Amino acid sequence: MSPSSPLRITVQEVADRAGVSIGTVSRVVNNVPGVRPAYVKKVQAAIDELGWSPNIAAQNIRSPSLRMIGFIFSDIRNSLYSSMTKGAEEVLSTRGYLLVTASSDGNPEREVALMDFFKRRRADGMILTIQDENNSAVLSAISNWGIPHVMMEREIPMNSVSIGADHFHGTRQAVEYLLGLGHRRIALITGGRGTKVARDRVRALEEALRSAGIEPDPTLFCLDSFSAEYGLSQTQRLMNMKEPPTALLSMGVRLLPGVLEALQLIGKRIPDDLSLICGNDTDIARIVTPQITAVRYDALALGRMAAENLIDQIENRTHEDKSVRIEIPTELILRQSCRRVPS
Repeated sequence: MSPSSPLRITVQEVADRAGVSIGTVSRVVNNVPGVRPAYVKKVQAAIDELGWSPNIAAQNIRSPSLRMIGFIFSDIRNSLYSSMTKGAEEVLSTRGYLLVTASSDGNPEREVALMDFFKRRRADGMILTIQDENNSAVLSAISNWGIPHVMMEREIPMNSVSIGADHFHGTRQAVEYLLGLGHRRIALITGGRGTKVARDRVRALEEALRSAGIEPDPTLFCLDSFSAEYGLSQTQRLMNMKEPPTALLSMGVRLLPGVLEALQLIGKRIPDDLSLICGNDTDIARIVTPQITAVRYDALALGRMAAENLIDQIENRTHEDKSVRIEIPTELILRQSCRRVPS
């Protein structure tokens, strides 16, 4: 047979070279279980010899499965999603699945549009991080989709698997640490007001304060955004109060640069003027002086867990008839950004 350009090689040529049927080639390419190892070896050798790449569109015509997973997250600038994506991809790629990511910018209409996009492309499953867990249009889209999915760092009021970090106990540990240093006015800046993440952080702060005999001050709770600009404006507002906080929880990766900029602009120092704890660990938290105490969790592990659970749903046809919550632990990394309040 005369050499062909890799772009023009067909699956029939691969099958002829390997001495197998087109169906066998398809099963090998799609990692379908049950193909004899000898046939797998022959097909892979033929693919390598001919330099053939499967036509994904054609595969999709012959099979209802594209072996594709969609991952919709809210903010492409959040480095945690990069870690989650890497963790999920490590698992999915070894099982023959392609992970396709998309950012919704926290817009519920775009979330619905992206779900529709993945549905029309016949994705096998989806990992979702949505802006508002109670948005009716988004919940309707998830319900009507009817294919396997995992909620990442979110929990919705329907039968879904939810995977996330234990933000309640992580925040509670941070607050109790600050209380032990004598702090009584502790502020919280975070986003995701309509999510379990924000609810758990607020509940942890309120319960820890009340356990210490302190009534929470609602003016110290800033819950509307994860952006650096929000961190900057709210830190300035808090520090200009008649009775400013002595400690601040900056719970969001993108918030920290804004918080630090605000303190620099108004001439406040850490920890002399304000004790600071950030949410998750970042390069910034480690390289600034002083280094910032952080509530840390393994975002890479979250991605892996989401992918493993999703594959189990897809390949074993499992379907939970109840909500399932899976959490990974957090840890408080102590550094030099907190100090004891003078008596």
